[in-house]
Amino acid sequence: MPLLFTCKLIPLPLLILCLLSSCCISMSKKERTKNFRPTPSLKESREIALQTPAFKEGNWPTRQWWEQYDSKELTCLIEMALKNNPSILAVREKINFAQNESIIARSALFPLIYFDTSDQWQYLSQTGLFRNLNPNIPLNSSQIDFSLSFTYEFDFWYKYRNLYNAALGRQKAAIAESAQVDLITSIALAQSYFALRTNFVRKRLYQELYDVRLNYFKLQERLLKNALYSKLTPLLSEEAVFQAQQLLFAINQELDVNKHIINILVGRGPDTPLCPEEALPVLPLQMALPKKISSDLLSRRPDLMAQIWRVDALAYDVGAAKAEFWPDINITALIGFQSLSWQKLFQWINNTVGATPGLSLPLYTAGMIGANVDAKKASYNEAVFQYNDLILKSLQQVADLLSIGRAIYGEKERQSQIVANSTSRYNLTLLRKKKGIDSALIAYQFQEELIQKKLEDVELLYQQYIVSVSLIKALGGGYLCAGGSLHG
Repeated sequence: MPLLFTCKLIPLPLLILCLLSSCCISMSKKERTKNFRPTPSLKESREIALQTPAFKEGNWPTRQWWEQYDSKELTCLIEMALKNNPSILAVREKINFAQNESIIARSALFPLIYFDTSDQWQYLSQTGLFRNLNPNIPLNSSQIDFSLSFTYEFDFWYKYRNLYNAALGRQKAAIAESAQVDLITSIALAQSYFALRTNFVRKRLYQELYDVRLNYFKLQERLLKNALYSKLTPLLSEEAVFQAQQLLFAINQELDVNKHIINILVGRGPDTPLCPEEALPVLPLQMALPKKISSDLLSRRPDLMAQIWRVDALAYDVGAAKAEFWPDINITALIGFQSLSWQKLFQWINNTVGATPGLSLPLYTAGMIGANVDAKKASYNEAVFQYNDLILKSLQQVADLLSIGRAIYGEKERQSQIVANSTSRYNLTLLRKKKGIDSALIAYQFQEELIQKKLEDVELLYQQYIVSVSLIKALGGGYLCAGGSLHG
């Protein structure tokens, strides 16, 4: 069989014009950056914070930020959560999805080769066209095709490279999103753990409060029996005992909820036992503030970096949409064998070769291509404004925590002094009681007052834990990225 070659000729001047004008069609730097707002400064808030004992100048949080609390149990729980938490595992699968999507997008940059074979059997008409043209063809025949086909679209306008870069951007965004979920989960776990540990302290104090009120009530009952007290005062004291019991019921409920939350975040059943006797985790005396918070926060927060990569991907989508204005130049080719019998299929005279270059140029699309470009630009600008909003809220979080941290640490310092004074008063009352100057009733009153002051102190301690881990989260939790191609 003679060599077969088919071709759709492209006018040479048009082809030369297309080749000379081929360039990277994408968004210009000006288009990319015109809607970005400059990052506000946190210099004043940082300087004010460093003037207080609550903060010191230091480094950014590390990836294992939880180790600073010196709690083996907390470290173990967070490491288990990072391996087993269903939300973390689910978002990591998004990374696999995005990676495969980028491979699919990249495949358009290469020639695609397929193997095709077919055995078409048919019964020909005795007086049909094929039999009239060639009477030697059997009525009952097969046409066997055995070929490799080749397709390739020339990416002169960077359409597919833009789509590939967009897919890479979404892949990087998925990686940053995964880091953000890791951070959110570990922070939530640390907060629940600190709540559990401080609630154990509260429970002990509530039990002491109940015992004090019960002893106070029993003493008043004895005085009532001896006609030394009216009936009204013991009734009020009994009511206070009931209130202390209610506090014990409530704190037991909180402890159960804390345990359930911790276990679910770790990725195990809610009733899995936790160690109830571990001491309170170490609380850093001062919170570290790095230099240049405003300028460096961008690459330190995974949520910000995820949004940057989304914006970056959408910029490349705009470039791919612009490429639709330009000609589509492609080529399809095949090489193989064709015969009416398997015995003669691979003889050289049965080879077949075909090539079909093609060019498609949009002349009139009723505004479809332009509208698609404008839609992609609108999506890009929307993502930019979302980024602007996110960076402002991120800086607000840091500024708020600096203010809250100054207040909480200051309150806690004063509350510790209040507890120390209340302890001294109670100890003096015990001495006066031994000397017969004060009664046991007064001693119980001062003891209850001391317990209440300790409860307030524990609440402020818990708030210190929360501020500490919240600041770590606001500063990115140890995440670090070199940055994206957002501005270029």
